[in-house]
Amino acid sequence: MQKPAAPGISTQTPNTPASFSEMWRSRPAISGLLLVVFVNLWLLSAYNFSFWSRSYGLLKSQPSLFLLFVVGIWGLSMAYILLFTNRWLLKPVLIANILIAAGASYFHENMGVVIDREMIQNILGTTANESKNLFTLSYIRYMVAFAVIPSLVVLLVRVSHPPFLKSALRHNLLLLVCGLLFFGVAYSNYQTYSFSLKKSPGLRKILHPAGPVNSAIQYAQMMWRAQSLEFQQIGLDARKGELVAHAKHPVLTLLVIGETLRDQNWGLSGYKRNTTPELAKLNVLSFAGVETCGTSTSVSIPCMFSKYNRSDFTFEKAVATENLLDLLVRAGYDVEWWDANTGDMGVAKRVPYSNYNRANDPEFCSNGECNDGILLKLLQQKAETITHDTVIVMHQIGNHGPAYFERYPTEFAKFLPDCRDADLANCPPGEVVNAYDNAVAYTDLQLANTIKYLETLSNLSTSLIYVSDHGESLGENNLYLHAAPYWAAPEEQTRVPMLLWMSDNFRSDMTLDYNCVENSEDKTVTHDNFFHSVLGMLNIETTERTGNLDLFAPCRVLQSRQAMASN
Repeated sequence: MQKPAAPGISTQTPNTPASFSEMWRSRPAISGLLLVVFVNLWLLSAYNFSFWSRSYGLLKSQPSLFLLFVVGIWGLSMAYILLFTNRWLLKPVLIANILIAAGASYFHENMGVVIDREMIQNILGTTANESKNLFTLSYIRYMVAFAVIPSLVVLLVRVSHPPFLKSALRHNLLLLVCGLLFFGVAYSNYQTYSFSLKKSPGLRKILHPAGPVNSAIQYAQMMWRAQSLEFQQIGLDARKGELVAHAKHPVLTLLVIGETLRDQNWGLSGYKRNTTPELAKLNVLSFAGVETCGTSTSVSIPCMFSKYNRSDFTFEKAVATENLLDLLVRAGYDVEWWDANTGDMGVAKRVPYSNYNRANDPEFCSNGECNDGILLKLLQQKAETITHDTVIVMHQIGNHGPAYFERYPTEFAKFLPDCRDADLANCPPGEVVNAYDNAVAYTDLQLANTIKYLETLSNLSTSLIYVSDHGESLGENNLYLHAAPYWAAPEEQTRVPMLLWMSDNFRSDMTLDYNCVENSEDKTVTHDNFFHSVLGMLNIETTERTGNLDLFAPCRVLQSRQAMASN
């Protein structure tokens, strides 16, 4: 039996250390609204260097207005965060905003990339192979310092919550005050601020994280509108014209869609380096400085194959309308899409589609990706079976960056030293250009070999059109890659080469005046010409073909086959 303690003596151990759980529960707490204030200040200061730099450049002649602008943006950013938070969603929303702002800031500050609606579309269409080249060591270091650590701080902070009604009243009152603060500043000097923002229309898109979040909302709205539109058939009158219907040979036309190959580095367009030595030996027509429909694959390819010009093209209309491939099928051509890239962007939904980007072919594939050499190998297998008029779309991987060095075999590198790092900032500018030019030269080789093979198919009427989807920035003005907003995109992203080759059989069967076609090299050509020129080249009669956009319309010999036969 335990003896009772002596009078005046405590049974408790003096100065017993508190447990970790007790210390954790008793750590200092701050209110949720104060946490929002701190995080908002961090967001505006840590991830928006370019935003503040450009804003100051617009308003530096009026410092007081710039300071007011800063206050107004603080109010707008606070209102934006408060709009999406409550006591249950506070930390998840704050952490999500930190992660979004950090990621967007990294790509903008290091590559000049703007996360607009089109970029959201590109991101959602990105494959694992594409993504791996973006997760560089510098990106990981940045995200640890500016995303992971701040997120952990928010996660570990203890938040005190007053009674619900009191908390809701404070929250809504602060939201109202911040909103009024923003509108008050905006309307206090509306004319000046409005004029300044019109001079820099993309400024709001680089306010992180609000800009990217708004772009994501715009993308969701675009997709909803696209799904709600009624699908429209076009070219119901499409049919083969007399020339192809009575041709001596089945037609085989290749529509080769290049990737990220800009006109400035194309040898046939006058580049200082001979990046197209093989094509230069062949009887090809090269169109220089072709203006693209977009600065990304997800825009340019649907636009090229649609009946819409760049001025009236929208993603919604493209999704809800038949395209060039549908007209080719309706006219009686066999159509296939072969992909060595990341997909058809919805263009080939209604024709046979095959993706060879990750084929198991040791000759052309390594590290989970294949280069464009695999497309010629497939063609050599397919051509033996062609007995009907056929169009094959070949979608190349081309110069897809930033890992340009992966687009060509190591032994093929002719411009050295070449950048062999997906983080372009780790390479001198000259090495980046060398790697890019090596990829251009490999495209030259593949196109030339394809044309040489087509020349051997004397039983077919063969032709080839090559055009790149968009260009690429290689560090000019601190811009890298592509997908810049079109209004702000440099010509390096919006000017691409286009190439045409036709066999003797094709010229004869289609009665094309080749001298006339050669003269069209000097014409101003855009992606708008692609839809109509393919229809014209393949002698497809339809009201959807616009004559002044068909490069071949003036060059067709008008005499009938009967007249030719009588001669």
